[in-house]
Amino acid sequence: MTAAKIDKKAAKRELIRRGMLQFMFHSNQLEMYNIYKNSPDNSIMTWLLARQSGKSFALALIGVMECQSRNNVIVKLLTDTKLHAKTIFEPIFRQIFEDFPEDLKPEYIPSQYIYIFKNGSQIQLAGSDGNSAERLRGQKSDLVLVDEAGFCNNLDYNVMSILLPTTTHTGGKIILASTPPEDPAHEFHHFIERAEKDNLLTIKTVYDNPLLTSEQINNIISKFSGGANNSQFRREYMCEIIKDEEMSVLPEVDDDLLAKIVKTWDEPPYKNRYVSMDIGFKDLTVVLYGYYDFRNDVIVIQDEIVRNGKQIHLPVFTKELAKKEEELWTNPLTNEMFRPDMRVSDVNPFVLQEISVHSDGEINFALASKDNKLAHLNKLRVMLAGEKIIINPKCTTLIRHIKNARWKEKGNKDDFARSPDDGHYDAVDALLYFMRAVNYNKNPYPAGYGHNIRNMHIENKDKFLGHQQKLVMEAIFGKKRK
Repeated sequence: MTAAKIDKKAAKRELIRRGMLQFMFHSNQLEMYNIYKNSPDNSIMTWLLARQSGKSFALALIGVMECQSRNNVIVKLLTDTKLHAKTIFEPIFRQIFEDFPEDLKPEYIPSQYIYIFKNGSQIQLAGSDGNSAERLRGQKSDLVLVDEAGFCNNLDYNVMSILLPTTTHTGGKIILASTPPEDPAHEFHHFIERAEKDNLLTIKTVYDNPLLTSEQINNIISKFSGGANNSQFRREYMCEIIKDEEMSVLPEVDDDLLAKIVKTWDEPPYKNRYVSMDIGFKDLTVVLYGYYDFRNDVIVIQDEIVRNGKQIHLPVFTKELAKKEEELWTNPLTNEMFRPDMRVSDVNPFVLQEISVHSDGEINFALASKDNKLAHLNKLRVMLAGEKIIINPKCTTLIRHIKNARWKEKGNKDDFARSPDDGHYDAVDALLYFMRAVNYNKNPYPAGYGHNIRNMHIENKDKFLGHQQKLVMEAIFGKKRK
């Protein structure tokens, strides 16, 4: 061995002794490590990472760094199968510990799938198949790692019932890492949506992998029938959620479509305004505010109010409804407030009556049309795909719901599945009510709006102009009454 190699190995060992293992990460893995370190205590992070990105190595090294940094740290690592805990992670840990000084190397007990460090820290491994995950039950943990989460059995039970309780008193964090699951009904989708809602979702595609050149990426793409449009490539290397039309309520709504319809919109001078509400006591209550842009034939959703139905106090909620209309539809120059052309809601006589009472009769809702729901859902799909509905970026719940809404059962289009925010994708129903309430034939523009009077032929033009001036003076000084 040359002197240079000896010096390099000695330098590595010195870094290891100091617990500075970051040198083992590539740039993408180091970014993921920093995301983990900067996340809140007790957070459940979801990482969608492309194949061959070093996902399993990064998780293993994060676990080792935690164990080496403090005494008596417990790291629990769950992967899809007990076999993979052995065939994938044992070689990874051998690679990590290769340059460790002997006095720092942990002892591995194969029969128990446990690495025990000299300072009392442990990494406990298990698979989700059989009852293997039960070995991770009980005892506190400072970090939980779930690899191949999109392919784990009983993921919700294993995470929420076995692993999450072990972090209660430690502030321990949970990382679920995987490519998106092939099964559209897999429980990992639930965690992806929850992480997206909590701003704890991270996505890294094949193009983020610093170890791959453009030539290598193009070579990967060439292996798939249809190239980059192949659904397997999109799922495994671009981390896209491939929708199942039988399970998805609005299958047309994907990231590409959202990039086109989620934006701010120049308000027209005249518009018909609407409010729609889906009431939930056990679920969410969602209220949408917007208007119909007649000349562009576009529905624009300007804002939303979202409340947990169990926590709604109707007098306060009524004030919130009134305040939102005032914020959105008050002319800042004239201080004139415009009322909505219509408010619609699903049927709940008690709530609607209380809102009317607490607003002194100012806020009243008509009953939303609910017949032929599937037919109108299809119309909603067409309008979304045709970019006939524009959504302001501030409507985060609506955006998340139209993207992720699923049916409760495959082939049964009677009820939506539960959403991670304790609702039933209620914003989809609110948008459906809104779409059905719009009067598409009502032109809000006054007669003659936009015409250049100089180019118009008007008999007795002087008399016409005199009449126009008279209207202007009346508007300024008020009409004189006898």
